Amino acid sequence: MKVYHRICLFLAILALPLMGFASDTVVRAAIDIGSGATKLKVAEINLKTQKIEKVLVNTSFPVQYQEGLAKSKDESFDETLMQIGLDALKKSKQIALEHKAENVVAVATASFRKASNVQVFIDRIYSETGIKVYIIDQKLEGILGFEATTAQFSSDPKDVIVWDIGGGSFQFSMLDEKGEMTVYRGVDASIPFKNEVIKHVKQQDPNEVTTPNPMTAQHIDHASEHARFLSKKVDQHFQEKIRDPKTKIVGIGNIFAYGIYPLVGKKSLFTQNDLFTNIKTLAGKTDQDLGGDDYVNVSVSNPILVLGFMQTLNIEQMHIIDINNADGALLYSAFWEKE
Repeated sequence: MKVYHRICLFLAILALPLMGFASDTVVRAAIDIGSGATKLKVAEINLKTQKIEKVLVNTSFPVQYQEGLAKSKDESFDETLMQIGLDALKKSKQIALEHKAENVVAVATASFRKASNVQVFIDRIYSETGIKVYIIDQKLEGILGFEATTAQFSSDPKDVIVWDIGGGSFQFSMLDEKGEMTVYRGVDASIPFKNEVIKHVKQQDPNEVTTPNPMTAQHIDHASEHARFLSKKVDQHFQEKIRDPKTKIVGIGNIFAYGIYPLVGKKSLFTQNDLFTNIKTLAGKTDQDLGGDDYVNVSVSNPILVLGFMQTLNIEQMHIIDINNADGALLYSAFWEKE
């Protein structure tokens, strides 16, 4: 009898995966083809709860799509840029396969919305990598960011505004009084602002000069003034909600996670004064002084842009979470219809 019970217990243990324990979870890979970087996330997804259970990979590759478009006479991706982009996607897919991802999807944003030869490039991506690229509009971009953020952030979603700044566009996302998603869509993002600083503050040609650095204290003041001017365009509904003491502002995307976060001393909750104080320390520094990495040419202008918006919109403090469009894409059902 004891042997019989042992056999039954053994068979029951073997049957656990078939009863749904393992099949509830899949490994997916999503790629956020941003205007300045291609970001990969591979994660275990719980299909019942529709939540990310474990992030297996979180990495990115610099691909300056927006810079390429800004210098192009016909707003197209040139061959060199496309090859860099393809290499990043091939590396991303290889990493995804090494982690047993069942499928890989990619979402593309501002630069792909603008490029005149984008369809040719998308077809080439699919041909060479097998990755299907979805070009998403700014509203969906805002929705993906908001839903991914509120799934991880502890506050009530109705009290949250998500701010995502990319290379070519930015979004503020929130729920309105009826609980419906609303997205403010702007274009005064990282690369356009950097080029405006080069042109109007430094009095140089952005087609010939790729960095505004070094910037004097006076240059920083003038650039901050321009950022404050741009921030006045933000919709009044968002400005009103920001003034509500219950509202939490959350910054997502690479500019916040890998630019602002280290600058303010790796604080996930930072103040306007934290940012102001640390920006002052950047005056007079060259690209080499600032580390010379792939994003050094926006390492001063990006914080100035954020500070200008915070000052005008009266954002005294805000949170930072390392989330991008890939997080949202991992859970967006339309991209995973076969599962």
